[in-house]
Amino acid sequence: MSQKCLAFNIMQGGFQKEDAEKLITEEMVNHIEKDTKSSSTRLLSFLALIHWYVPGSHLSKLVCEEFIDPTKQPSDEDNPKLETIMKPFEDLIDIFSEEQEDRCVRLAHRVIADACLKRFTEHNVTRSDIALDFLNSMVKGKESNYGEICKNIFITRLETGKRKEQFSRLILDIMHESGYNHNQCIDLLEMAANLFSTDPYYPQTLARFYYIKVKEDNKYEKAEKWAEEAIKRNPNNSRIRDTLGQVHKNHLLSEAKNPSSDFKKCLAIAQSATDAFKKEEIAAENDPEDRTTFSYSGLLGFLQVCKIMNDTRFGKSYERRKHLNYISGLRGDVESRYDFFEWYLAFSRPSFEKEDPEYIHRDVENCYKKYFTQTAETTLNEKKMKSFGGLLHFLKSDINVVKEHQRALKHPQSDNETQTVLYILANIVLSQSGEQREQAEELQARLQKLWLREMQDRSPEFYLLILLLFWPDEAQPGITNPPNLENCVQYMGQSYERKYQKYLRGRYLVPLFFFGKEKGLQRLVHELKLDQINLELLTEGDGNADTECLQRINGEVKNQEVFAVRDGQQIPVTPHDPSSACKPGQVSFYLGFNIRGPVAYNIRYEEN
Repeated sequence: MSQKCLAFNIMQGGFQKEDAEKLITEEMVNHIEKDTKSSSTRLLSFLALIHWYVPGSHLSKLVCEEFIDPTKQPSDEDNPKLETIMKPFEDLIDIFSEEQEDRCVRLAHRVIADACLKRFTEHNVTRSDIALDFLNSMVKGKESNYGEICKNIFITRLETGKRKEQFSRLILDIMHESGYNHNQCIDLLEMAANLFSTDPYYPQTLARFYYIKVKEDNKYEKAEKWAEEAIKRNPNNSRIRDTLGQVHKNHLLSEAKNPSSDFKKCLAIAQSATDAFKKEEIAAENDPEDRTTFSYSGLLGFLQVCKIMNDTRFGKSYERRKHLNYISGLRGDVESRYDFFEWYLAFSRPSFEKEDPEYIHRDVENCYKKYFTQTAETTLNEKKMKSFGGLLHFLKSDINVVKEHQRALKHPQSDNETQTVLYILANIVLSQSGEQREQAEELQARLQKLWLREMQDRSPEFYLLILLLFWPDEAQPGITNPPNLENCVQYMGQSYERKYQKYLRGRYLVPLFFFGKEKGLQRLVHELKLDQINLELLTEGDGNADTECLQRINGEVKNQEVFAVRDGQQIPVTPHDPSSACKPGQVSFYLGFNIRGPVAYNIRYEEN
């Protein structure tokens, strides 16, 4: 295939694997076979490696020429040009210019890179060989020029469905190619870790490789050594610290499976694991705010270690006594971490389309049940009845539990805000099944009395209930001296920033309730009462979509901000889709409420 045909096919998107195979001529294959160590063959292997694992990547022409002849000076006209040296492979190579860069060299297409790597493998030049040679010959001494490309090749893990691959694609390919010979990957990662001597991600990857893939008895000791090296390079990064905790947790799990587990050894490993996860938690609290999301791995890892220790059985009586004492001492730590996940999972999820992995909820609840009860479900349900997030979980799991515990719902003391908030939410939850202890008017009176106290530093949950119970409704009689909802939304946003912003940043805040057409508490509609079609219309449909059980709210868009207009108030509302508030004008929308405030769904511009 000529260069013109090649260029045309690539431009048309019609370049296929078969075309790449045809491009690699017998002459090229012979050259590779005879001159495996030649600079031209090695340079081709480097170009193939980087283009296949980092699509579109290239090397500068000057760097290539220096590799081919290290003694050549830039002004030396007598030395052969790169084009001459690479003549056997000219149909595979593209030399081009980029803005503000020297001339660049790369393979003409990613499929060609793949075909070349396979040819090299057939001639006993493995991906591991090429990568080691690349590090030694191109990267060494010039690490700053290759930081990004090497991280993409050796460190970056691809997203596959719901989870990431365990390691970079190159590492996984080398394992497959070598028949799962771990030493090749270890040698490669060690060299990279030594070259990039301040980068924590190479030792972190080595630590993960040891505890996940290696089978030798001393693998956890080696994994620990590399995890500690990673921390030494960046002690303030919570995600780097997490690896040390994971090493100890997996070591503990391995020991716990042994029928003759040694308590002293298990205890030492468990303490190392919980210490590592506690230090990770501290680092996560201090992570910079511009980090996309808060890392909860230390909190979850701690609970998982506690559950492993609780499940492990020891044979000797004195070991069992010490074991029980150890378990008893962890209860406070377990409860505080359970409390975190209760509201964290109730108020948010990773994104609009993506749920949290099921194992998180399962592991958190199972650990709590192990530490606090002989009758697990009953005690866990009693715990949930005493928290805002716990009550919300019943809407997703089993609302009948709240019915069964109605007698435990004591009338709160009038000045106790925490009790009143939980009591009102329990009534709202019960109303979703047609039952409640008190009418909306009675609950409003309780809440209004607290509102008039004008306390500082109230919780977002308190302001959420104000919005849910006092949102103005033309179909219902007005309330005397109701709370000012403009102020309420402002206070709620400030309260959210103080209490939850750090932890929920970068996550999707789930709508806890929507505003419906019924009266009283029945006007509050939980997400699960909407079928999938209605949810899609709310979140993805255009302004013409209608959802039967929800009420449209009149509002206005000013300066790309949305306001609900009611009773002379202009109440700020966050648009679920900011692009739908594209111009000034009168609008209507469906109203939802998350833990940060009111949200406008399915914004429709009104003609009049």
